Amino acid sequence: MDGSKISFLRRADGATSAIVKLAVLAVVVAAVWAGLRAQAPADATAAPGPIAANSIKNISPRPAPPCCGYPFPRNTDAEIADGDVHRALYEDSRIMFLEVINPPLLDVHMHGHPYTSVFAHDSTTGPKIPDAPSNVGDTRLDKSSPYNDMASGEGKAPEGMMWPTCTDSAPQDPHRPYNTHQAPNHFYRLEFLRLDGDDFANHWKEWYPSATTPGKPVKDLTPGAALGPKLSDAWPYPIAYDEIQAAPNNYKLLFEDEKLRLVEVMIRPGETTPMNGVPYPSVLAFNTVNTVSHSNSAVTDKMMDPSSALNGQGSGEGKAPGKYNLKVPLCMTMTARAPHAIHNGLTVPLHYYQIEYKRLDGDGLLAHWKEWYPFMLYMQYMRTPAAN
Repeated sequence: MDGSKISFLRRADGATSAIVKLAVLAVVVAAVWAGLRAQAPADATAAPGPIAANSIKNISPRPAPPCCGYPFPRNTDAEIADGDVHRALYEDSRIMFLEVINPPLLDVHMHGHPYTSVFAHDSTTGPKIPDAPSNVGDTRLDKSSPYNDMASGEGKAPEGMMWPTCTDSAPQDPHRPYNTHQAPNHFYRLEFLRLDGDDFANHWKEWYPSATTPGKPVKDLTPGAALGPKLSDAWPYPIAYDEIQAAPNNYKLLFEDEKLRLVEVMIRPGETTPMNGVPYPSVLAFNTVNTVSHSNSAVTDKMMDPSSALNGQGSGEGKAPGKYNLKVPLCMTMTARAPHAIHNGLTVPLHYYQIEYKRLDGDGLLAHWKEWYPFMLYMQYMRTPAAN
């Protein structure tokens, strides 16, 4: 917070005024009272009922039209109806990247998702809580809605790994899950605000104008001691080969925190990337069919170390959702990638997103979630009661 915006809270001698103390006390009392009310579990036996039209005021329009005839109103969208549980980490005109946070026994508000999605998972919720309420579950705003079925395609973890996994899904109806497990239900959701699909071939110059001009030339790195030591035993290459550094024209960092990063990949027609690698296991999310590079002979991949076990072998793939004639999104899981150079021999760009895990929580989430995500302990005390 800018210090100039809070200077009025303090007197010249640095003491806080009595009025401010009373105001702070009132806020604390209100927050605690709201938290106590929010601790009660959702009643799965009661009819969910519609979300009040005026429950959230001054809602901005959706960033893009919903997919596939989705009929539910804007105030049911997850980042609006329950922004505590669905934290928008990044958004532009094409995607919304959400962190989904559902700790044990949190009273989640009714919410939905109007766009197709790729889910990225790296942990389980662990065993059931022995004394958890038995009459709660995932309630639905409209039990007869066809959007209750997302017709998802599942992508397994890379060979020899438990995580990450991925899921491709159609839009999801408003629902209200209740986590009765001992660990949080914690994952990431990349929502496509527009389905490029087959239209990409005719509109890519309009939709991605930066792909029509070449980037500033970047030379391949010269292998040797000057590049520094290997990053780790898991990725035995110098950090200089990290795609963000080695091929900045093709790999754009959109978001990063201590756990993961989101990278947009763009390889122009006729372009060959500099030699680069991915230091972390990843979920790849595709919005066009042609950008699944291994499925097209016009796209070639030159390996710096052909004998490496990190050349993309053993990846898992998720098919497009099985409804609404959807061809995308698609997803793929991969281990960390050894340095390689992709050549795009197509007449359209290769374009996709990579969710890269600097840490895979895995089974460790059960034992360490309070340490890794301490804010989850207090979410129930920071919330207002559900509007429905």
